[in-house]
Amino acid sequence: MSTNKTNNRYSPELKLEAVTRVLAGESVKTVAKDYDVKDPDYIYIWIEKYETYGEAGLNRKIRTYRKIDKDQQIKELKMENELLKKYLQLQRREAKG
Repeated sequence: MSTNKTNNRYSPELKLEAVTRVLAGESVKTVAKDYDVKDPDYIYIWIEKYETYGEAGLNRKIRTYRKIDKDQQIKELKMENELLKKYLQLQRREAKG
């Protein structure tokens, strides 16, 4: 059992272990207590992200933007969103077929 946690930031490994246990039938309360997750609602959020994006959805997204203008930043974010939408479509196709 991993306890990789600092200042209420939980590692992707811990999140995956917690999600896996809940999806296997254990109660959210029990899993939250075992992993010292302060708010069991976090686990529901992790499950939703896992079911939508797979393991990649459990990774923290840290964005650091160099000094660029807002229009350029918006353009980059739109491109990122499009890539993620296409990735999600591919994942759904693979799951069906």
